[in-house]
Amino acid sequence: MDNVLVDFQSGIDRLSDAEREKYEDDLDDTPGIFSKMDPMPGAVAAFTELVELFDTYLLSTA
Repeated sequence: MDNVLVDFQSGIDRLSDAEREKYEDDLDDTPGIFSKMDPMPGAVAAFTELVELFDTYLLSTA
């Protein structure tokens, strides 16, 4: 999903100083990190179109 459907950096930018300190070596392990990310331009519309045409799933190792 990173930088395809969502802007990973936008989530990093929204982390508090405490979260940055606690998860400094693994920022992507911060609880709720994906909910802080902005969608990439056109990503929601593109995914919506795919869902209407195919049996669509998002897979992540996070």
